Amino acid sequence: MSVALFPPPASDAFSDYRPSKNAHADFLSSAPGGSSLLPDREGVRRVKLSIKREPGPGHGTDEPNDRVLTRSHPARASESTQKELQVLLSSIAPLLSGSPTAQSFHHLAATCHKLVLPPHSLGPTIYTRVHEELEKSIAALAREWRGVIMGREAGWLGRLVGGWRAWEARVKLLSSVFVYLDGVYSVDSNGIASIRHLAIATFRKGIWENELLFQKTRDDFLLWANNERGAGQPNTALRPIIGALAALAKLLPAFPSLLEPYLHQTVGFYRERADTLVGEVESGTMSPTRYVEWVLEKAVEERERAEACLDADVGKKAVEVVRAEAGEKMSKRVVRRALDEAMDNADAQALSRLYQFSVDVHVFKDLSQSLEQHIDTRLRTLISDPANDPQMIEGTLKLKRFADSAIAGLFTPSPTPPEMKVAEPEKGPDGEIKVDEARKSRSLERARQLELQDAVRNGFKSGMGSRQNAPAEWIAKHLDAAMRKGQGAGTEAEFNALLDEIIALIGFTKDKDVFKAFYSSQLAKRLLLNKSASDDMERNMIVKLQKEMGEEFTSGDVMMKDLQLSENLVKSYQTHLAKTSDAETLPSATSLTANVLTESAWPAYPLLKDGWNFTLPPQLQSSIDAFSGWYSTQHKNRQLSWRWQLATVTLSARFQSGKYEVGVSLFQAVVLMLFNEEDSLDFTEIKARSGIESSELVRTLQSLSLGRKGTRVLLKKPPGKEVKPTDIFAFNKAFTSERIKFRINQIQQDMSAEESRKTNEQVAIDRVSVLEATIVRIMKARKKMTLQLLIDAVVTDVNKRFPPDVKEIKKRVESLIEREFLMRDEEDRNLLHYLA
Repeated sequence: MSVALFPPPASDAFSDYRPSKNAHADFLSSAPGGSSLLPDREGVRRVKLSIKREPGPGHGTDEPNDRVLTRSHPARASESTQKELQVLLSSIAPLLSGSPTAQSFHHLAATCHKLVLPPHSLGPTIYTRVHEELEKSIAALAREWRGVIMGREAGWLGRLVGGWRAWEARVKLLSSVFVYLDGVYSVDSNGIASIRHLAIATFRKGIWENELLFQKTRDDFLLWANNERGAGQPNTALRPIIGALAALAKLLPAFPSLLEPYLHQTVGFYRERADTLVGEVESGTMSPTRYVEWVLEKAVEERERAEACLDADVGKKAVEVVRAEAGEKMSKRVVRRALDEAMDNADAQALSRLYQFSVDVHVFKDLSQSLEQHIDTRLRTLISDPANDPQMIEGTLKLKRFADSAIAGLFTPSPTPPEMKVAEPEKGPDGEIKVDEARKSRSLERARQLELQDAVRNGFKSGMGSRQNAPAEWIAKHLDAAMRKGQGAGTEAEFNALLDEIIALIGFTKDKDVFKAFYSSQLAKRLLLNKSASDDMERNMIVKLQKEMGEEFTSGDVMMKDLQLSENLVKSYQTHLAKTSDAETLPSATSLTANVLTESAWPAYPLLKDGWNFTLPPQLQSSIDAFSGWYSTQHKNRQLSWRWQLATVTLSARFQSGKYEVGVSLFQAVVLMLFNEEDSLDFTEIKARSGIESSELVRTLQSLSLGRKGTRVLLKKPPGKEVKPTDIFAFNKAFTSERIKFRINQIQQDMSAEESRKTNEQVAIDRVSVLEATIVRIMKARKKMTLQLLIDAVVTDVNKRFPPDVKEIKKRVESLIEREFLMRDEEDRNLLHYLA
């Protein structure tokens, strides 16, 4: 609360008075008769001091002691005030120019204090003069700087910032000296701006809004930004000046006058530059991956430049410009090319950058569509050419592995370069990530991952469905090679991963029945010829296939059980022989091992009919007869049907170099045993004595005489790769081998083109049966249906095995009508009835 003191006249009671800390609010005054010259003010307490007077000349003792000090010589006081006012006002210009003042700063501040308070109340006069001097100072500065610009002197932005700093320092000094003016008169409650705010407004009007000065400021500011963008590196000498300029623009406030042209220039720069670079991408002179990197780098560069010199909000807007002009608007011309390059080169880092690019510029849909189209196109190119068939599945698996690992890597937390980082979720005031934002971010990431995985699946399904039957057939062949080889030097986990990859490819094919036919045939060969690397792996694979494709693969279980039963059967047979045979015949009799199989569970191996007159040598036929006789006593109602094309024999061969054990097929064994009697035979004689069909005999003789080194137990004359009817074959007495036990490749183990053709023909026949069975089953349950509804139902049911042909379904319907399984309605010919 302010206090007013009223001392009595003619007293030195206040000679030791010192102003309080709130001196600007304390009032000292005197008035005749003890009255105050101050108007009544709320909150001001008046204290009246009574001081006893000393007797003196002209003073009677009867005069009252309590007197109020009165002001004397008003004219002299007014003249003194005017002088003080002039001294104070004349100090403003030197303060603004940096010149010395006539009076000390303390004296000037005290004078200002005195004059702004009642009874003088000269605040308006002083404030007006301050305003005038500010305008004069700015006008002089503007004239000086216009001359600098007209003189084309360099370093304008530095001069502007330096000039502002010097002038701002002088304004601060002026504000300090005239602090009581700001404290009493130019206050917010009066609606009058402080000296500082008045100075800022004056600077803005006189300097910033000066057309010539601002145009030069804006041009140099934009030139700095353009030079940094062109050079690709910061101008460290100029950046502090740019930061100070931005701070000045915000203070005035006039920042939008810099921001708008800055963003406009940013748009123009990246629009033009992106169009040029994309043209180079399309012409092949620039890598699309490099363009994607350039966009990401420029986004980081723009953010860093703005945050260092302007502010974070400008950085966000500049980044949006880069992403819009160089990213989103160019995505149709870049994304597919960049994806093709990354996938063709198996470059996971390039794909990761492309993913970040697509997320940043909001074209993730384009990325997922391009990924699906790339896989589809690449597989169509690989699969459509029959020349690629041997490498088809390996190439497909390689593509699948890279696609899966690359997509998984996109969503696995790992250190990534700044340009590849997804924007972090917003943080709350306490620095913790907001729960909703974090959950939303995770959900969005998961949705993107699922979309890319769907794109991969759809691409593989479309690409592998571009050719009928062949992919399913070669998947089965690739699986056969893997099961023969086994895990090798790898781990069991790696081998299981390979099997899972193959099963995934099976899921992409439409012709699952083709795969089943080839797989069953090759599984049978592996089991019967003992070529499987591991029976446990075979069982494991059967279980995997049953999970993927249903119980149709139960035949594999039956095959494994048959072999187990056959093993027990052979043991029983050998036990029987041990009890009944003599010591001379026992070794040869027990050397036979037979697999007795359930015919319905195994592939249909044909009997040797057309072109065959096959007969076993007596040494082999006796073992077969002995086993057949014993088996008939064990199973009276069963009949054995031998499939010679699957039989194998281990021969003991003696050459000049020594004795060897040779593993061969039955047909190879029969041919070799002919040379026990003759040293040489021609093709016709071998065919007549063995009864082997001509094409099979050609393959057999090729394997015995033209195989790899160390297996050529026969000699062919004349030499050559082809076997002709006139060729002569002789026992190779000079044969040598590094191994005592070896196997001669059996041609029949590998599926020949003829076997492949027959398997596909059998699949086509089976499909007819499946279609007819499905039609009958559906009609039996529904009793009557329109043809279109029946076709839809059949397609839905059969599509799990193979893609049915609608024309073939209609043919099957007509065939069933002819065979009186179905009939057409007499009134509605499109309506079908089931006939019991």
